[in-house]
Amino acid sequence: MVQFLPFRGLLPSLEQEESIAARVSPPYDVIDDEERRRLQSQPNNVTRLTLGGEEGSYEKVALLLEDWIAKGDLRPDKKDCFYLCRQSFTEAGIELTRTGIMGRLLVEPYEEGGIMPHEETSPKVKEDRLNLLRATATHLESIFCIFERLDEEVATGLAKAPELFSFLDSSGVKHSFARVSSKATNKAISLMLEKQKLLIADGHHRYETALRYSQENPGDEKKRYVLATLVASNDSGLVVRPTHRLYAAGGFSSDSFLALAAKEFGMWELSSMDEMAKVMQRSRRPTLGFVMKDGRRFVGEQLRPAKDDLLATLDTYVCEEAVHKRILIPMAEGKEIKVDFDHDAGSVERKLASGEWDMAVMLSPPKLETIWSLALGGRKMPKKSTYFWPKVWSGLVLYRMK
Repeated sequence: MVQFLPFRGLLPSLEQEESIAARVSPPYDVIDDEERRRLQSQPNNVTRLTLGGEEGSYEKVALLLEDWIAKGDLRPDKKDCFYLCRQSFTEAGIELTRTGIMGRLLVEPYEEGGIMPHEETSPKVKEDRLNLLRATATHLESIFCIFERLDEEVATGLAKAPELFSFLDSSGVKHSFARVSSKATNKAISLMLEKQKLLIADGHHRYETALRYSQENPGDEKKRYVLATLVASNDSGLVVRPTHRLYAAGGFSSDSFLALAAKEFGMWELSSMDEMAKVMQRSRRPTLGFVMKDGRRFVGEQLRPAKDDLLATLDTYVCEEAVHKRILIPMAEGKEIKVDFDHDAGSVERKLASGEWDMAVMLSPPKLETIWSLALGGRKMPKKSTYFWPKVWSGLVLYRMK
């Protein structure tokens, strides 16, 4: 049974004329070095916590957090509340708004069935997040989950929530953050979620870290929860973008790759990225786009698609099995294969132009119903199979466990 509860959030306390934009950031794992420097130039930006203190010391992060609380830069809310995060943006020329409810979610092993993963995770990333959690006893960022449906009673209550902060980020997304303090609405939210299942959309590493942390602290009720943002599966602003792959492989030859790819895919050369996107969208078989470092572009339609395995219909799975394992690994002859992930086609082209990468594989995003079906069946997709957009930003509220 899902247990999703209100909590007494730790909120930014802004100086006169200070913008909330100076305090917040995207999640830690999508911030590059340039953006990190820009964000950390702000003295109270949350990345000073989420991306480590001086020399990467977790203890120094904990001291900085305590200092912000002592100075009143962060202040606890007056009572237990849920919080509301609305994100308004344009996708494919359409104006959309996604509504997320933020609260504390009881962590449980996946085997219990209430909370479902959809992607594999990396132990190295989890160890870093666990050390940060041990030092601060605070969830600094929210995971993002999807639930099945939003009740009308809850929707009516959420519409009355007063706004606390709003800002426009550099990608054009407007963020509005509100407090839900009505006891009746909060009770309705918790009861609504008790009857449903949750799918982790973003934050698998943080969820699994929170579970391990709770197991390290048996009997400590506050430490059994993780900060979570929940969005209904029928929310009109629920958008999944693809995550493309870039590869650099030892001994790589474009012509050799294309010859081997022709054994796995029906290959066609195209003149533009737009044409590639249209062909991929029309295809009924798994179809990947290949962009070579010399500028040539191809689409490849899988010759022998699996008919009875839903997982094998995913572009990410086909890319992992057919491209990475059966083509690139033999070509590399034991040398390292570097992989990068990017959700933006324009960014992929710029990276290829830099000369650092040998080729890119362009993918189509999985459908939400496919993700949900696989999770219900206990199947996990390859890493970086989804990119839910927009990201849930950090720093608007923290969950303090002491």
